[in-house]
Amino acid sequence: MTSRRVLAAMAAMLVAGGVPVAGATAAQADTGITVQAAHNDWTNNGKLVLTLSAPTAVKDVKVSLYSVATQQTVATVADFKLTSGTAESGSWENAARIQLPDLGSYRIDVSATDAGGDVLNTTGSGYFYYSVTTNLNDTKVDRSTVDYFHRSVTISGHLMGQWPGSGAITPMGGLSVGVTSYDQSATVTTGADGSFSATLPFTNAYDTDIQANFSYDPNHVFYSQSGSRDFQIGWRKTATRIVENPSSRLIPYQGTVNSTSATLQWDSPTGWQPLGGKKLGSNSFGSFVQETTDANGNAVFPATQALWSNTTLMVGWSSDDPYLKDATASSSVMVVQPASFLSFSPTRTDAADVAVQGNMTFPGLMTPGTIPVNIQFSTTGKGGWTTVATTPGAQWNGTGYGFSATVPSTTAGFWRATYTGQPQFQNAVSTVAFVPAP
Repeated sequence: MTSRRVLAAMAAMLVAGGVPVAGATAAQADTGITVQAAHNDWTNNGKLVLTLSAPTAVKDVKVSLYSVATQQTVATVADFKLTSGTAESGSWENAARIQLPDLGSYRIDVSATDAGGDVLNTTGSGYFYYSVTTNLNDTKVDRSTVDYFHRSVTISGHLMGQWPGSGAITPMGGLSVGVTSYDQSATVTTGADGSFSATLPFTNAYDTDIQANFSYDPNHVFYSQSGSRDFQIGWRKTATRIVENPSSRLIPYQGTVNSTSATLQWDSPTGWQPLGGKKLGSNSFGSFVQETTDANGNAVFPATQALWSNTTLMVGWSSDDPYLKDATASSSVMVVQPASFLSFSPTRTDAADVAVQGNMTFPGLMTPGTIPVNIQFSTTGKGGWTTVATTPGAQWNGTGYGFSATVPSTTAGFWRATYTGQPQFQNAVSTVAFVPAP
């Protein structure tokens, strides 16, 4: 269907060649009848529309079509009917399709009278474009989604044209149809039946649509431009994953993870398969490190720097294939913080009790939220330790984290303090001290 935009483009082209634009009103005597518009019917390439106003009812409307090329009047059209408005101010259209010898642009000369006796004769009230209206209405695509195994889209259809004189719609063979996506394009020539087909690769994530167009053809000036609808194309990306394995997930304070292996895989139709020759990257091993996967998708990262606190080792792959998703993996590593006793001292206070006290230290970067200390007793000091009391929480005293307790005891033996901090803190055992019987 010819649009106002397409015909306007024709008008602009003709103006560039020195021909007046359609709809331009030529100078005319003030007869009382005015041509307000004279142009093609935008929905029918074989008819034209006049918009006239007059003091009284307009009648005897006639149009002469004049060829600039031949300097001859080639047709006179007189079968105009009022289609909207009133006879004093309304639009008129010819009943039958206009028959002209050739496609082209023709000057519209208007004559008319009205009931009051006014007479109008104009030269050049507009231009009538006797043109073929093309269409790509049956255009289709072979898929609406691209994926890992289907990376192109084929668009096909027929370029058809409606002829202005007969209204017949026929194939338009031997013409160029352009096909475009975001960053791909192709030009194909229509077959004798107007058919065309083009396949475009979809290699850019911004390729999300495809369209066919018949554009301005300098060899067929009066074939209108036309376009198919814009076909939206979705992307279905395939999942990938990295399986990461640090050599250790629990290390001592200021220790290192000696190595970390990573395996890159993609979700194939037969299950997870390796991706070889791909660069994995990480900032978790000092400066940015890249390692290339082998044929089995495996890569090994070097030792970490000395670690003082818990960390997360991260490995990532930025996909070099628009149909494969990026992948990341992370592994938590716990750094066991140091703990030790600065002092421990048990003292018999009377025949029934032993008083114990001491200090702990945590020289790493972390301190436990609570610090329970177990007080233990053994008659030999070589085993058989029994927890006889637990201090609920050591507190900072300026020297260390102090604890104290009074434990009932009437037996000679050995005493010590213990702290169980795993997994985040080291276990600690104090020195052993002997306390005699009363």
